[in-house]
Amino acid sequence: MEAETESPPRDLELSALEAEKEPMAAKAEDEDEKEEERGGRAPPGPDPVPLPGSEKNGLVKIPADEELGGGPDVSGGCKFTGLGKEELLRAAGAPPWAKARALLLFLFWLGWLGMLGAAAAIVARAPRCRPLPPRAWWELGGLYRAPPRPFAGDLKGVAARLDHVAGLHMRGLVLGPLHPQISGDPQNSSLEQLDPLLGSLQDFADLLQAAKKKGLQVILDLTPNYSGEAAWFGPEVAEDPGFHEKVKRALSVWLERGVAGFFLDGIEELQPSVVAEWRNLTEQNRPDGVPRVLVGGTRLQDSSKLLALLNSSGAGLVLGPFLETLGADPPGSTIAPRLLDFLRPQIPLAWRVGSPQQHLAGLSPPRAPQRLLLLWAALPGTPVLSYGDEVGLGDPPSAPPGQELPPMPWDVIEGIEEGDNSTEARLLELCRHLGALRVRERSLSLGEAEAIPAGQAAAFLRSWDQSERFLVVLNPGSQPLRRLALEDPRLPPQATLRLSTHRPLPQDPQVDLGNFELLPYEGLLLSFPYAP
Repeated sequence: MEAETESPPRDLELSALEAEKEPMAAKAEDEDEKEEERGGRAPPGPDPVPLPGSEKNGLVKIPADEELGGGPDVSGGCKFTGLGKEELLRAAGAPPWAKARALLLFLFWLGWLGMLGAAAAIVARAPRCRPLPPRAWWELGGLYRAPPRPFAGDLKGVAARLDHVAGLHMRGLVLGPLHPQISGDPQNSSLEQLDPLLGSLQDFADLLQAAKKKGLQVILDLTPNYSGEAAWFGPEVAEDPGFHEKVKRALSVWLERGVAGFFLDGIEELQPSVVAEWRNLTEQNRPDGVPRVLVGGTRLQDSSKLLALLNSSGAGLVLGPFLETLGADPPGSTIAPRLLDFLRPQIPLAWRVGSPQQHLAGLSPPRAPQRLLLLWAALPGTPVLSYGDEVGLGDPPSAPPGQELPPMPWDVIEGIEEGDNSTEARLLELCRHLGALRVRERSLSLGEAEAIPAGQAAAFLRSWDQSERFLVVLNPGSQPLRRLALEDPRLPPQATLRLSTHRPLPQDPQVDLGNFELLPYEGLLLSFPYAP
């Protein structure tokens, strides 16, 4: 028997596709016809599934499970498949649902208004922040006094060392004198000229530009008799109207060259009206918008004369040896009241502990660290540091007036490495740390100072509005103070030790203010949070 010819795969696929496209009803009829031809009749099949829409809304006739090849039908007939859109709208508009929605909306707005009222009450009862007072740049940081020759040789050398000054967080550089020094001849002194040994006017302009990039303003020391005993050569020159005009011309020339102000020492030798006129000339000249300042220096140490000078001074800022009025061995209980007494005239003060002619280390070597702490953290006003005081630069023994000042010890500074425990390294780190704190903490830069009773110690409280409080405690004597207790309602039981002038910070910086000790000449800086 000849074998049947198989259909090609392609034909089989096409046949399958055509079969799938035929309606199921047509397929069922074909099956019935074939069954009738074989003499039988197909058993009755299941009822056709009704098309959507052929039943009532929400009801659809679902085939029984057993008709689909499953178990017996447990549904019992029609199944609920949800409401239609029209029925949902009718149900939502029913009175119960409308009342429920209105009630929920009322509760939402009631809760929202309640939260708004609570927030307003919290804001109203919260303590208001005190507005920041207007402060000039010289009131927000320190000033660094640097005669150009001993500090760096010439103007180019000064420009190369500005990183060191900026690293101390200073705001201004008191530079000078820059005019030629003619000893004993005030009439021929040229205050508006630049000493050619220091450089050219272009070097000076480059220095001003470099200082500006470092955030420093340059104040020119224009004191006529810089290193003499009388800053203005004597009463005849100090009261000479012709010499006053010479000073005014010099002020105008240097202002045009871009300086940010002037330092004039010995203002107690001048009439207050003369100083006030020079101040007006200085402050009215601000072409670049930077405020100018006239700093008046004094060499007075008598407290009554100093207070009289502060009341009558026409300077914008008064710099003097106010700390030296304490004497060599002052009682701790008198330090804070006596120093804060200088603040009564409401004159902006600049505090110094030495000068380029007499450095801090030479005045009081063991007290140098605590005097720096007193200068930068305890007292409102502008701290002023003379070159070399940050590393304990000493003065030559018995140096006569007019002698060359000691050079800045750059080799010592550059030789300081991390972890160095030398006196120079500890002083330099103390200055940098205190300068950073004063710039960052408002209680130190803007706050008031109050005296705190501390027995044989001296204590100052610095506070500003709601900022963190700072407490400065000093031991002025050569004997340790044990079981020291500060009992004052303004102080908490404990405070955090921020630094010590003599010891490293302990692992636990909390100090019990009711029982602690101070080493000889030690100073502590502590802080605690504001409490309403």
